[in-house]
Amino acid sequence: MSFSVSSALVEGVGPPKRNAAACYVAQLRAFAQRRAGGAASWPDDAPDSDDETSTPWRSQRCASSDSAVDCDECEDDVDAAAARAWRTPSVVVSDFSDETPWLADDDDERSRRLSQLSDCSSCGGSLCAPQRKTSDCSTCSSVSGDEEPSSPTSDATFNRQSKPSGWRKLRSIVQWTPFFQTYKKKRYLWIQLAGHQGNFKAGPEQGTILKKLCPKEELCFQALMRDVLRPYVPEYKGHFTADDGEQYLQLQDLLGDFTSPCVMDCKIGVRTYLEDELAKAKEKPKLRRDMYDKMIQIDSQAPTDEEHRLKGVTKPRYMVWRETISSTATLGFRIEGIRQADGRSSKDFKTTKAREQVADAFREFTAGYPHAIPKYIQRLKAIRATLEVSEFFAGHEVIGSSLLFVHDATNANVWLIDFAKTTRLPSGLAIDHASRWVVGNHEDGYLVGVNNLLSIFKQVQQQHQQQQQQQSS
Repeated sequence: MSFSVSSALVEGVGPPKRNAAACYVAQLRAFAQRRAGGAASWPDDAPDSDDETSTPWRSQRCASSDSAVDCDECEDDVDAAAARAWRTPSVVVSDFSDETPWLADDDDERSRRLSQLSDCSSCGGSLCAPQRKTSDCSTCSSVSGDEEPSSPTSDATFNRQSKPSGWRKLRSIVQWTPFFQTYKKKRYLWIQLAGHQGNFKAGPEQGTILKKLCPKEELCFQALMRDVLRPYVPEYKGHFTADDGEQYLQLQDLLGDFTSPCVMDCKIGVRTYLEDELAKAKEKPKLRRDMYDKMIQIDSQAPTDEEHRLKGVTKPRYMVWRETISSTATLGFRIEGIRQADGRSSKDFKTTKAREQVADAFREFTAGYPHAIPKYIQRLKAIRATLEVSEFFAGHEVIGSSLLFVHDATNANVWLIDFAKTTRLPSGLAIDHASRWVVGNHEDGYLVGVNNLLSIFKQVQQQHQQQQQQQSS
């Protein structure tokens, strides 16, 4: 059986040098005998020492949980045990089944003593469950989501019930030990709404994610960490090389401070391809059957008669067509995907083009979260104002970047993400990110998208307020 062991400060004389499991069983025997009026004694295999066996143990509530360690077999060596001579090990059994190998049926006496030991009705016993209080720590909590804090009423009810087995009582006591929650590290919801699958993985540190290395994107993050836009992008925590040699960017997990979040990814700009990509595709155009298939899946009438006959389209033709069927070309952004708090997700926004269609999607995204819309509007205004004074934004063509919208029951926020296609502008060229794009001027339409996002969210807010007024009247 697997045990998790944590040290608890105690009063009195420490135990003999032995492994953690044996120490714990010896402690149980000592308490059982003390309650029965007998003298404390060690197990038969304990070393003889008058000083170490003559003083019963006295337990004290755990004062520290930062020394918790894992031990599969509790076969700690003598030196490790000696280092814990003045600490009594609290044992958490990781197998919460009804069977316990060390409380076998042929050991009735030990079971009886354990039952006596656990039968504490007035908190005068030695292993009473301590009262817990909620922790403010973001990575662990003293109260788990599966349990309710103890109260005098619940304790009295428990004592009036029929006595359960000794093992069930021990299990209840162990679950209440305060250090147990140090193992319940916060698990972040893994969500990827867009992009190539496999580009992301969990980070080596809690609150981080790993994204496959793109040197161009790494340069952008390094520059953004020195720019006024830093509060509006994920924190860049450096370069990371995995055990298999794969290289990643280590980034802040933006969902870390949210509970059951709703998430929306909006691709910003009037195009999602670089001018260089379009130029290279035009150099050696060739028919692509895969792009033809994608085109007819969305609109069977989109290809020309010649393209239907050849069963193929060129990449430049597909790239330009793809932007015209969504709101990218008209509104300067498009919805890539939405995930609701209940797990429902949708990426079916390829043909969401009209302004009212987008507004409907925003209403559905924020339904039940009235606080989210004003916070999104405030954040978008701050982002727009910061973009206008950002040196990074002024000197880069921002293509294929997204705004990530996240909200839960209490909070809402927006960040700029994805800079793999963001490139520095040619020397001497300046853009305003709002003018109409023509090949060669490098305009990306980023501010067109931000302004339309703001306008549509304001429209949704006004309609919501009008509905509330009508209902109240």
